[in-house]
Amino acid sequence: MPVLIGTDEAGYGPNLGPLVITAVTWILPEGIQPSDLPDLLKDVISEKADRNNHTLQIADSKQVYQAGKSLQNLEVGVLAFLRTMGIQPADLTSLGTYLGSPDFKSGYHALSGASDLEDVALPVTECQSVLDHLTPALEEALAKIGIACTRIESRIMFAEEFNTLVDTTGSKGVVLSEATLQLVRSAVNAARSQADASKAESGWVVCDKHGGRNRYDALISDAFDDELVFRIQESRPSSKYRAANLEFCFRTKAEEVMPVALASMVSKYVRELSMGQFNRYWQSQVPGVKPTKGYPVDAARFWEAIEPTVTSLGVEKRTLWRNK
Repeated sequence: MPVLIGTDEAGYGPNLGPLVITAVTWILPEGIQPSDLPDLLKDVISEKADRNNHTLQIADSKQVYQAGKSLQNLEVGVLAFLRTMGIQPADLTSLGTYLGSPDFKSGYHALSGASDLEDVALPVTECQSVLDHLTPALEEALAKIGIACTRIESRIMFAEEFNTLVDTTGSKGVVLSEATLQLVRSAVNAARSQADASKAESGWVVCDKHGGRNRYDALISDAFDDELVFRIQESRPSSKYRAANLEFCFRTKAEEVMPVALASMVSKYVRELSMGQFNRYWQSQVPGVKPTKGYPVDAARFWEAIEPTVTSLGVEKRTLWRNK
């Protein structure tokens, strides 16, 4: 059964908060193409928000959530898919540890002083009844078609790790691309362990384009132990390759492919919750400071306000501030 792996990130541009990269793995029945998914799942998944909560909104996270508005649609989509996998995280630490690694807790605490705050209980919105309604419908729809969401994994990169990797590679673009391909390799390895290896290798990897990069063959080869990579196409809209039985596509508007959209939403959800805790902590230390999303101009304003307190607490700047 072919594998479909979608990747996307949230937080590549900011100076504050984590960079979150996520890979989502779906197993598809033979004969089904990625482009078939919106029509096959239209009764339970929609690209647009459904005010009556009859469908999940799975789309580019920028469509699902806008700053200052409710996180509910973003949260319901992410938690519903996790529930189909038997995962029900009770709080942000549990979510980050499941998606990322046990190292999440230390990075999260360094980011936000979270050890001094009560953890973020999940869900954060009043969506329990919606989740209880839509999760069984999603499970039924996936099972009816024969689709399985088997893996959701994230690389959650806090400032100190990010800065170290940028110092080593000399480029935050390389950091993003290498981390993305490492997640893809991990997803493929997991698929191989769950099924016949030759079949598990067959399928598609779809990634959102990484800035202005058009060439990815060397990155794929490095991630897959110098696997021979055949270049199919390289252009501004999309770059396509084949390695063994996997087709790789790095494209603009990749969120039109459903697992990529879900990866975008997972990354955004983790980042938004982390930034919420970050803001709560520093507002407790510096009363009156306005919260930030961490993007460069506003991050500079926020940093100027908290810097004296950061210094007095003995916190190193590189543990909070991303240099690029």
